[in-house]
Amino acid sequence: MSPAGRALRRARAELLYFGWALQVLARPLLSMVVVVCIGAVVEKVYGHAPDEPNTWSYAFFVSYCLLFLEHLGTAPEHWLAQLVEYAQPLMGVILVSEGVLRLGMNLMNRDANARIWVEKMADATRHHVIVCGVGTVGLRIVEELVGMGVDVFCVERDPNGPYVERAREIGAIVTIGDARAENLLRELNVAHARAVIVATDDDLANLEIALDVREIRRDVPIVMRLFDQRLAQKVKASLGIEVSVSTSRLAAPLFLRRARPGHRRDAPGRRRGDGGRAALIREKSSLRARRMGDLPAQGSRWPSGAATRTGSSPDAEACATPATTSR
Repeated sequence: MSPAGRALRRARAELLYFGWALQVLARPLLSMVVVVCIGAVVEKVYGHAPDEPNTWSYAFFVSYCLLFLEHLGTAPEHWLAQLVEYAQPLMGVILVSEGVLRLGMNLMNRDANARIWVEKMADATRHHVIVCGVGTVGLRIVEELVGMGVDVFCVERDPNGPYVERAREIGAIVTIGDARAENLLRELNVAHARAVIVATDDDLANLEIALDVREIRRDVPIVMRLFDQRLAQKVKASLGIEVSVSTSRLAAPLFLRRARPGHRRDAPGRRRGDGGRAALIREKSSLRARRMGDLPAQGSRWPSGAATRTGSSPDAEACATPATTSR
């Protein structure tokens, strides 16, 4: 989003927040209306002087002026009218002070109303991305999205999370709460979001959040972090989640590429050789426990069993033991 667009969004959010803050004036204003009506009735029945008009409009005008410390005409003779004329200005001071104090607290104390402010910012935003979980993976995702110029709203359950402040520093808007609460997702304006990324470290919580998002809006893209590869495949096939990622499945090819013959990435202080390398193989592979130096040279085919994933079980992966450093 351009700087002008961000400024416009901010201004719209400020207006929405100010409209919410004005809601606290409802009770003082209603009380003032009741006081003015009571004062007008007493003025009409008991308070008018012989030389003053005895109309409802004049009675309401006198009552309204009394509320703001302004007295019109002579003092009434009836005791009830006198009581109202003394009490009504005091009620006006109390009600006006209460309204101003409540409005000021709502406008100035943004920290106490942080969730309301985030809701108003989300209401003023379109085509944003919602990230659930600001952990190690979540923060990396936020950094990438912010670097691409995408508006990011985050949900984190732990207010003392180590990456919450960092996410805010780079430009993401973070709200504290449980993303499994459906009302929280609605507050973040899922209806107009570009995508939802679920990146907590709990598979069941991620699945529950994704289902809640799908109930709110069926066409929003969902990217979900899952540790169980079989569960990820089933979720993608049966629940309509566009992308479900198993982190172990993503990591396996990377490990394999790093460990293949011909890939040189020597550790500091080590000579070139096979030290420190490892290969992902099947559990019952003939390569198990063999040294990397014994594997076929670059350009040759590896024996059966050198694979990054199996059809039987995602847990049937093992690592070849690292070879000792050649000297």
